[in-house]
Amino acid sequence: MSNRPRALDGLKVLDLTWFGAGPIATRALANMGADVIRVETAKRPDGLRVVGPRPPGNPSLNVGGYYNNFNAEKRSITIDLTTERGHDLGLDLVRWADVMMTNMTMRAVRQIGMTWEAVQAANPRIVAMYQPMQGLTGPHTEFVGFGAVLSAVCGVNGLAGFDGAPPIGVGTNYPDYVVNPMHAVIALLAAVRHQRKTGQGQLIDMSQLESSVAALSTPVFAEANGAGYPRQGNRVPYAAPHGAYRTGEAGDRADRWLVLACLEEDQWQATASTMGHAEWTTDTRFRSVASRKANEDALDALVAGWAEKQHGQTALTALQAAGVPAGLVLWASEVLADPHLKGRPYYAYLDHSEAGLRAYDGPPVRLSATPVEIRRAAPLIGEHTMEIATGILGLSADEAAALIAEQVLH
Repeated sequence: MSNRPRALDGLKVLDLTWFGAGPIATRALANMGADVIRVETAKRPDGLRVVGPRPPGNPSLNVGGYYNNFNAEKRSITIDLTTERGHDLGLDLVRWADVMMTNMTMRAVRQIGMTWEAVQAANPRIVAMYQPMQGLTGPHTEFVGFGAVLSAVCGVNGLAGFDGAPPIGVGTNYPDYVVNPMHAVIALLAAVRHQRKTGQGQLIDMSQLESSVAALSTPVFAEANGAGYPRQGNRVPYAAPHGAYRTGEAGDRADRWLVLACLEEDQWQATASTMGHAEWTTDTRFRSVASRKANEDALDALVAGWAEKQHGQTALTALQAAGVPAGLVLWASEVLADPHLKGRPYYAYLDHSEAGLRAYDGPPVRLSATPVEIRRAAPLIGEHTMEIATGILGLSADEAAALIAEQVLH
């Protein structure tokens, strides 16, 4: 980490988000230098402050692993926006901010009085993003749901697994963590650029559903064209072999799986040669992608038979040296300890006042002139309440203390 200027230094962001899709986007802005103020309430804390992973037996709202990872480098103020005075203070923060973001349902937005009409009236220059699950208009705009629901209704779960079996999840709320925050950051930066050029604010209507569907164009269009897109597990229509194969040499993990993907003929030639079976390439069943797809069960059986006699890392090294796209399925603990990620390095280790030294996801991009980096651990709930109340909202210490006593602030 350094003290060099960052690209978004000076940008003021009011964060009314919770759970995953919103906080990840605003953390990205913070890592690029934005001053992000997270408004929370002790009456209904962010659910990620409550759920695991967290230290066993520790009930504190400040040690949730998900929450801390998604909220590094932000400031936290606790305001009850449903009270009259709390709502006024919220609007004062709107006047302070260049950007506001929320991914609450519109019912919740109305409850705290932070609709676009109220926000724009308080600050006509503001860029305000509303990111409910299905957008601000349409027949399902009031539907509620989280990532587990979104991954189902956007079609991701319908692609996982095998034909004839029940649809299954993908092990995580994928749209929340990847697609939605990426699209949110792009939209926010575009609107901020317009704001800086013209002085004009604007409303951003971002449907998490549409953001997720945008990543599924191939199967959606295949269905629309009548071709269909059957669930095939690890298989794809345009490559073979393409799958995960259990390795089994003594000393290897019992659950070690080797993944490879032959997308081109030279990759298939190299795969067969590396496996010591060049004769497979002259077998009429395997001479082209079309013939390999037609005989994929037989092909997979041969590859699986070879893999079960191999040490996973040794096989991976040989295939990669031959130019074959290959990898090992890593478990979470192995990803954290991965020598490549350590060598870059990717993970940031920050000391949190309650959670202690913990790993945080590092920035996914690197800029040579304006660094993207995590400089502070996540805030305690309400950690900066007095600081923001006196430094930004203009309250005296006595006024802030009185509002804490009234539970407008916490």
